[in-house]
Amino acid sequence: MKFQYLGTAAAEGIPAIFCECDTCKKARASAKKNIRTRSQAIIDGKLLIDFPADTYYHSLLYGIDLAKVKHCLITHTHSDHLYPKDLCMRRPGFSSLGATEEECFNMYGSSGAMLEVNSVLSKYDLDEKRGYISLNPLEAYCENRVGDYIVIPLEAIHDVRACPYIYIIKDNAGKTVLYAHDTNYFSDKVWEYLEKCDLRFDFVSMDCTNGAVPENGYIGHMNLNDNAAIRERFISMGIADEKTIFCSNHFSHNGVSVLYEEYSVLAKEKGIITSFDGMELEF
Repeated sequence: MKFQYLGTAAAEGIPAIFCECDTCKKARASAKKNIRTRSQAIIDGKLLIDFPADTYYHSLLYGIDLAKVKHCLITHTHSDHLYPKDLCMRRPGFSSLGATEEECFNMYGSSGAMLEVNSVLSKYDLDEKRGYISLNPLEAYCENRVGDYIVIPLEAIHDVRACPYIYIIKDNAGKTVLYAHDTNYFSDKVWEYLEKCDLRFDFVSMDCTNGAVPENGYIGHMNLNDNAAIRERFISMGIADEKTIFCSNHFSHNGVSVLYEEYSVLAKEKGIITSFDGMELEF
């Protein structure tokens, strides 16, 4: 499985769009891995995770032909993960693609997320009845076939109005990913599911919006201590081992030590790697 981070920041990006805090100033000055766009990833070049406003930029930067990408998982409806107005570029006159099953863009997520997408598409006479975009509500804790993958949504602890999911993604070779954005430390129900799931994870991507802050100030995102606790618990449960890659992702300029060269040193001490825009992993 080939996994690529396209964007690795929270909603405002790093540097934040209208900010001159020390973190943002340093990010602008140093650039490289400290420049973070809005959150998005892709698996094997064909399974997209989230559709933020930076999707078009990501497609240009990383050479992704979105006309050939047929499947997209949506974690939740916050605009840094879902910007449905750009989906309206799929309609006639803006796209050469037709309304055939082979050319259809298939989207998946919670029923609430799919309703949010449809509410925008319907304004442009582009709802799923037209065949250009297919909306597929997924039920939490149920297996679903999504292209070449088995996808299992789990409930996230995040803004309930955003209808959030995190995802288990398994390919035909048995390689298994947990994509856990945006969420707090997992609920008891999720841990109970993981205890019984009979899976071993090759890669775990964890929300770390708050960076190395000692204590989280609110519910809905995680910090480095939470990430380390998840890693330890996965290994103790036998659903991961020392070969499993654990990665912190989704950083905010409001977090502590979120610049790459600062955070990556702290995370490495806990057996965790640090994402950056464009980062590729194969396992």
